[in-house]
Amino acid sequence: MHPFRFAVSLRVFSKSVEPTEIAAQLGLEPKWKHKIGEPRTTPKGVPLDGVYDSSYCSFPLIRLGEEELHEMLNRTADGLLPHKDLFCRIRDEGGCVEYFVGWYSKGNTGDKLSCSLLGKLGELQIDLALDIYGE
Repeated sequence: MHPFRFAVSLRVFSKSVEPTEIAAQLGLEPKWKHKIGEPRTTPKGVPLDGVYDSSYCSFPLIRLGEEELHEMLNRTADGLLPHKDLFCRIRDEGGCVEYFVGWYSKGNTGDKLSCSLLGKLGELQIDLALDIYGE
């Protein structure tokens, strides 16, 4: 298989918990955020019609060295275990928490996500979203 590049963000969509509270509890700085009920805008701040129907924040996660995707997801999931109750609360109140993976490749690529990793994500109530950018 060919090598591939990837970027991972933790994205949170919430009907009840504000982005500032999520960021404070996680100890992370969001790259993007907006609050439920605020006027919608483009990433550059251009106004759009309507208001946001949920709060949102996106936290870029840092790859350590030459970590493979499954290694990074395992490590960061372990670090998020203390926040399981927050993620479960967000999900119970109609929101969602996800790993958003941008996967950039040329040719045949892949990685194996073990059942233990997938079980850990399930326990944390974290979905896995893959955005694949090929040739």
